[in-house]
Amino acid sequence: MGRCMVRVLGGFEVVVDGRPVPADAWRSRRAADLVKVLALAPSHTLHREQVMELLWPELGAEAAGANLRKAVHYARRAMRADDAIHSEAAVLSLWPGQVDIDADVFGAAAEAALAARDAAACARAAELYHGDPVPGDRYEAWAGEPRQRLRERHLATLKGAGDWPKVVALDPTDEQAHRELMREHLAGGRRREAIRQFERLRDALREYVGVGPDRATIAVYEQVLAAEGEQPPEPAQRAAVLIATGLVQLNRQDFAEAERLARQARDLAVDAGLAHELGDASTLLALVASFTGRWHQVFREEFTASLRHRDELTMAAFDGHLCFAEYHLSGAVPAPDAEKYARELLALADESASKPGRGVARLMLGEALLGAGRYDEARDHLTRALRDNAAAGGTSGCCLSLERLAQLETAAGRPDLAAALLDQGRSTVQDSRLRSHLLVRLLGVAVEAATDPPAARIALTAAERALADTTVVCEPCSINYRVQATITAARTGELLRAGRHLADAERIAGLWQGGRWPAAIWEARAALRRAENQPAQAAAMLHEAASAYAAAGRPADERRCRAAADSMRAGEGAAG
Repeated sequence: MGRCMVRVLGGFEVVVDGRPVPADAWRSRRAADLVKVLALAPSHTLHREQVMELLWPELGAEAAGANLRKAVHYARRAMRADDAIHSEAAVLSLWPGQVDIDADVFGAAAEAALAARDAAACARAAELYHGDPVPGDRYEAWAGEPRQRLRERHLATLKGAGDWPKVVALDPTDEQAHRELMREHLAGGRRREAIRQFERLRDALREYVGVGPDRATIAVYEQVLAAEGEQPPEPAQRAAVLIATGLVQLNRQDFAEAERLARQARDLAVDAGLAHELGDASTLLALVASFTGRWHQVFREEFTASLRHRDELTMAAFDGHLCFAEYHLSGAVPAPDAEKYARELLALADESASKPGRGVARLMLGEALLGAGRYDEARDHLTRALRDNAAAGGTSGCCLSLERLAQLETAAGRPDLAAALLDQGRSTVQDSRLRSHLLVRLLGVAVEAATDPPAARIALTAAERALADTTVVCEPCSINYRVQATITAARTGELLRAGRHLADAERIAGLWQGGRWPAAIWEARAALRRAENQPAQAAAMLHEAASAYAAAGRPADERRCRAAADSMRAGEGAAG
């Protein structure tokens, strides 16, 4: 038997006795996938059932076993050796004792360097990492765990080497790396660069709702601001310290102090005309208000005050409340009547002749009417919301209006119109600083709108790939996508895929009390039970969903679930 070298870092290549295996030699994509899976596995050995689960999770044991036998056959032919894939006692091994894999070489060097705490050795180990494993398969579920494991080891070697710029390039939210760079800039007399470094960290962390720099980072930033003696910090810098300190107080559950700092930062941002900082301060204030059960009251006050601001500042204040509006206006308990609440805000905006105010209020009103199943009224207000938000330059307001209009057209049975609206929304969101919140919402509706099973599978795969290319996704904003992905995967017979999305949906919905999302989770569970050929359980879950939708004030969703449950039970009775 010959000697084999497998390269998986930054690409895929197999060399047997010095001769590369041509790409067209594999004959079957799954033959190459089998080699990749074994190359990335510990000891390059897996039980055949593990391989079947990784490569054909949607198939039964008999069909998956047949596919595995074919993959083994073609892999051996491609590598011209019967023992290239060794099989013994249902265990498959890749070139046992005769294989060299670049990921192993990197892993061994990294482990030794980190154990020795040798910066130079860490730097040499990091150079052996030529890229993420099998990049051509980054959307395959089997590649996720080894990719994450190797990425984390690569980051550890970079940190061990003190290569902070590369750490930040790979993980923009790594606070240790940003702090070290701030210290380096400060020691070199580059105060302005140190400030910019903090701002880059703050912007990266803002992608996560409620996450800000920790106390250690704030302490370094305060040293930077004090470095030039009598020169006072600029308003944006002072606001950044207030917001970051407020988030620390929030994490300590000192809500009064967090709110005081949020309001101080907000006033400073308004006076200085700082939209970015106003958005951050509004997010902190929304967090405090949400935790203390006062969101509706605080948002009304903030909305009223914002009507006196420039359009840019009004939209920034709304953006800060984006995720919280999704929760608090969707029937969460306790909550005022959503339609009445939105109409009161609209009256305030009309009185002030505020276009962004009208855009925000009409969006809320349109969403309330959509949930009530009053489609004609909802379409009118959402169309006006889109126009007002566009006139005010509100990217997030435009995207959310397009999202709701697409949901409306989907519910009304006009998927082509929904698709056109979603295309417009995706074009709008590309340059938004709230892309991590808005894109996943649009993708959720895109999956929902694809009613034909083949089209739905394509839409779900496209959504998964788009999100895989997104550094950060807001979890609260992703709940509808997770629900729709579960339902679509279940309907197309991909039960493991459905189960993964359902687990994510359940985890996110578990953070909220009340509202429509617990109802949506029941509906998603029902879709999975139906796909598992358990109609009685599915019907019972649909009735649970209907009751929860009714409690959340969503009569159209309630009717849909009850009709589906009754139809399922009628079909079960006829079959019996």
